Amino acid sequence: MLEKKKKISKITFLFTLSCLLWFNFFFLIEPVSAKGASLSIFPQSGSFTVGNTFDISVFMNTGGDNVNAVKVDLQFDPEILQVVTPSKGLSAVEGWIFPPSFSNKKGIVTFQGGFSAQGINTSEGLISIIVFEAISSGRTIVDFLDSSKVLVGEGEGINILSSVNRGVYDIIPSPSKGPRIFSETHPDQNKWSKSPNPTFSWERISGAIGYSYKFNEDPQGEPDNSIDTSATTISFENITDGIKYFHVKAIKTQVWGGTSHFQIRVDNTAPNSFEPYLEPFSFTLGNDLLIYFNTTDSLSGVDYYQIKLVNLSDPQDVVLSGWSREESPFRISKEKSGAMSILVKALDKAGNFQEGKIQIRIFSSPLVFVTGGIQIIGVFIPWWVIYIIISLALLSPGRLLFKFIKRFEKPDERLAREIKEAEKEIEDIRKFKEQERKEKEHDITAKEKAERKWRQLREDLRRETKPTPKKDQKLDDYE
Repeated sequence: MLEKKKKISKITFLFTLSCLLWFNFFFLIEPVSAKGASLSIFPQSGSFTVGNTFDISVFMNTGGDNVNAVKVDLQFDPEILQVVTPSKGLSAVEGWIFPPSFSNKKGIVTFQGGFSAQGINTSEGLISIIVFEAISSGRTIVDFLDSSKVLVGEGEGINILSSVNRGVYDIIPSPSKGPRIFSETHPDQNKWSKSPNPTFSWERISGAIGYSYKFNEDPQGEPDNSIDTSATTISFENITDGIKYFHVKAIKTQVWGGTSHFQIRVDNTAPNSFEPYLEPFSFTLGNDLLIYFNTTDSLSGVDYYQIKLVNLSDPQDVVLSGWSREESPFRISKEKSGAMSILVKALDKAGNFQEGKIQIRIFSSPLVFVTGGIQIIGVFIPWWVIYIIISLALLSPGRLLFKFIKRFEKPDERLAREIKEAEKEIEDIRKFKEQERKEKEHDITAKEKAERKWRQLREDLRRETKPTPKKDQKLDDYE
């Protein structure tokens, strides 16, 4: 009985020990797994003054993995912040897949870069330094969008991004440092203007004996301590495109006051040239043509497009429509036949514009001639494809016609024709051989005649040079 109890106790002890081991394995021992990568903004907080600029750095922690690519999408409030530059040039990224870009209208900053095949393993890799300008007061947030990624591996890669942070910043009103500046030519500091001739004015400071000013591309520029003018207005002509800053300060009782700053945005360049088009080999259902158009503007950006229709069906009565604001693609009905020109105007945010046009001729609903090709039953075919087809069709029409006729010949006629062609070929070969033989015989005859003439000449020469024998001499002595 005692031995049986010992056996039961031993079994109970082993069962309890195994349960403890399994518990430790599943609940106490942390499984080994990848920590994941993280993206962070630095600084995460701060107070900045309206009109000033500040830097935000974006860092990446790969979490111990070798990372091959990174994609960062940031959002900010464009009513409070504006991007001056998305990258100051310092970065651990070896090559940009898409260069740093931004939209101060949508409030987005985007950059995507890659690293070598071995990847990068870092705990604090600098991706980019973004320069923001505070344009109005309030609390604002800069954070990562869900489309941000940290990729490992080739091809599309595996996203190992597991955590991000965000930046919260307080923008406070700017204290008045110097004379209040205003501009009649460029009144709004946040809007683009196409005028390259700005005029600046500032309030007169009581007791000031003069003012020093500077005009450059530095948002925090400082004029030197020398009087440039005693007036309160200055103008500039034919300045270059871009974001410029005017700075001015006053001297009063031999003491220079604070500096005021005023920003202008100048874009005097039209958007890039473009031509409206139909998509090659596109298929359009219904009775509408789809006219596509798109262009870019390197400074202020394209704001919107306008379209005007010019009906050319009657040269004596050209009908013009007004300009209307439209988006690509633009639909035009094919129900009315005739010639038409479609003018597309691209306007940037400064008011500059670029025009492109496309001409169409509608014969009937299934057939439309366009500047770039032909649309047949809803399918658009470019001219270059049509030219290739025509060239191939005309490359050897005689050969194609001959093959076509041969298919309808009777067997006897075909055999007779083939025999006749063979006999002609044999006759041509015989004539060639005969001509070759005659030429050879002629060469032999000419050679024999030349040899006979040569022997005759030698014989005549020999007779002429032979001496006459004396009376009492024998002829044999001379031979």
